[in-house]
Amino acid sequence: MRVNQSEIIDDVLQHIQKCGGDLSEWWVGTAGTIQEGRFKIPDEAENGMPKRVYREAYTPYAADGVIDYLKGLGLHSDPRSTRGSCVFVYRPVAAQEAARAGALTR
Repeated sequence: MRVNQSEIIDDVLQHIQKCGGDLSEWWVGTAGTIQEGRFKIPDEAENGMPKRVYREAYTPYAADGVIDYLKGLGLHSDPRSTRGSCVFVYRPVAAQEAARAGALTR
């Protein structure tokens, strides 16, 4: 289902808050379709929570607006992005492992 920019941003930020980690540990990009985006990132879950989230914007321009906003908050731009209306956000496994290791040493 296609949603507007503010809904996508809210969904993504809620997902990040549930999963944890600093915003700078997360990556954001676009794909032509949700299916295309799903193949870009392995489907792994941590504590029952998927490490990625997808939302489809109404247009590629709306998706670009979401990307720009999230990058402004500190998320990294995924170099594998292709032009499209599907926004995907994920936290790489390396960032998750580093966060766990830091928690264990505290």
